[in-house]
Amino acid sequence: MKKSDWFKVILIFSLLGNLAFFQNHERAGRKQEIKNELLNSSIYRDLAQLEETIQYQIDHNWQNETLVTEKLDDALDSILLNHGMEEDNKKDDTFWALLEYLDKFKYSEELFDVSLNDEQRANFIDLGEKLRSNGWSFEKGFDLKWDVFESKVKGLIAES
Repeated sequence: MKKSDWFKVILIFSLLGNLAFFQNHERAGRKQEIKNELLNSSIYRDLAQLEETIQYQIDHNWQNETLVTEKLDDALDSILLNHGMEEDNKKDDTFWALLEYLDKFKYSEELFDVSLNDEQRANFIDLGEKLRSNGWSFEKGFDLKWDVFESKVKGLIAES
């Protein structure tokens, strides 16, 4: 084989190798994006359920206060899961800030037979209003893009 033929073969293999590398990199990036959207959707769902549960308890004279604390615990668990799986420090900081904010509403380690006092109920009512006003409800739907998620977290925390 001539020297120019070897050069063409090496060039072709190099191009094919680079193409395979970039396709794999793109696939890995999309896979990470889907994972993040899936994990963020669990936080959206849990916060929207928390907002709905608070409103339900208000409408029904706090007949089952335990549901509110259970939904809060579900939301905290989802945030912890995202926090533990996130590799981006900026996003990790956002999850941590949301976790610290919501943890203020956890009044007991008990999940069952919880009895809230008037101040705690008022705090949950305020939390429900903040969740609703920042778009954490099923009525408004939700966008799974990180920028939208982050702005909702900042909006919720800023209102406190």
